[in-house]
Amino acid sequence: MQEDMVEAGNSICNIQITVSDDENAAYICIAPPSEGTENTLESVLKLAKDIGVVHGISTEVIKNMLDNSIYNRTVKFAQSTPAMDGKDGWYEFLFDTHIDTRPKILKDGSVDYSEYGSVPSVVEGERLVLYHPPTPCKDGINVFGGSILAKKGKDLAKIKGKGFVIDSTGTEYTAKYDGKVTYIAERLIVDKELVVEGDVSFTTGDIEFQNDIHIRGNVFSGVSVTSQKGSIIVDGYVEQANLSAKNDVVLKNGMQGNGKGSIEAGGSVKGKFFEQSSITCKGDVQANAIMNTRIEAGQDIIVSGKYGVIVGGSVSAMRYISANIIGNMSEVRTEIKAGVDGDLFALLAQCKQNKEDSEKSLKTVVDALEKVQQALSKGDNPELSKKRIQLIRSKIECDTRVNELTKKEQEILDQMGKANLAKITINKVVNPGTAITINGVKVLVTEENHHVEYARRGAGIIVYNIGE
Repeated sequence: MQEDMVEAGNSICNIQITVSDDENAAYICIAPPSEGTENTLESVLKLAKDIGVVHGISTEVIKNMLDNSIYNRTVKFAQSTPAMDGKDGWYEFLFDTHIDTRPKILKDGSVDYSEYGSVPSVVEGERLVLYHPPTPCKDGINVFGGSILAKKGKDLAKIKGKGFVIDSTGTEYTAKYDGKVTYIAERLIVDKELVVEGDVSFTTGDIEFQNDIHIRGNVFSGVSVTSQKGSIIVDGYVEQANLSAKNDVVLKNGMQGNGKGSIEAGGSVKGKFFEQSSITCKGDVQANAIMNTRIEAGQDIIVSGKYGVIVGGSVSAMRYISANIIGNMSEVRTEIKAGVDGDLFALLAQCKQNKEDSEKSLKTVVDALEKVQQALSKGDNPELSKKRIQLIRSKIECDTRVNELTKKEQEILDQMGKANLAKITINKVVNPGTAITINGVKVLVTEENHHVEYARRGAGIIVYNIGE
């Protein structure tokens, strides 16, 4: 498709020159010369110069047209030098930034934790990211000799985060210490991680670490593993040990606690199986089997897989419990609880009243403090200065109390929201000997029920089929 043209001069000696609208190309059309006249390279170049075409001219094109008598054809004879835009700066990540740490769901519905925790590990001084600065730009020249402005490449802001060092040129990011590296929400994070290559036992003693702890082997009886701010991942099995983490606890195999093993987590707890153990967490509990275990989960308990069984013990979730099989044919006593036991409305009302009382006390202290400060502004008074210090301390105490009650009020509201959704789903069978409690209302299962769901309605519990 031919470019739009504008005539850029008068015809001279049967030669017409036109220039494209964008001034990036010039074209020539030569008609047969009149008798007694002659078109020359010099006359054509002079015409081009007279109308301003001075850059990118191909004398070879013009000479060819004249030598070969190429008439009445429009041919491009001048071309601009294009602008070279600068390329924006960009970051090259030397590790995989797209890591899916979610456990795999197998065909039988069971959960495979073997790949969990496979976040890239780095060592101190290892290169993490390279910054490639913007490339220079270069202006172009149109056929009239004018500038074609090039676009400058953008310089990117430095990456934010923690656990890394940027070199003096601002182009190389390296790990500040050994740990694991992630790039999420445009933040580069290197978290210190304690990796125990073997087992944890009496030989190694108890383990306590601020950040994540990854145990490649087993955790044997009689030891404690504590992560103050991170998660705990165990590749092997756990016996009668005590695990405590600010975030998650993940057992790629499972736990046989023999009645003494325990797990406490501020996040979720996951593992293939839990037997004769005690678990308390603020998040979910996920497993393929739970046997004779006491569980208190702040959210859901999901038991899946080929068996997906809960048998014996007592499991409690604030919101939702799902399993394939609950109890067994021997009618082993199994307690399943969803929701809350106490009256949250009464607890909320009491919390609100305590908060109002504390806010009144705070206002009294603030008013008194203002009066003392006004009096002190008029002159120094040792007694008033002492009183001011006492009032400041009281204000801090009242502030702390109000904040604590505000937080407690929100926690109760969150619990109420979860408790309203409380239900228990049995995908296959629930056996006699199972006691089901939802928001304080209890029923005892006296005969097998298949593919059912239990939920609180009004003052009682309803049971309805959910289909196979």
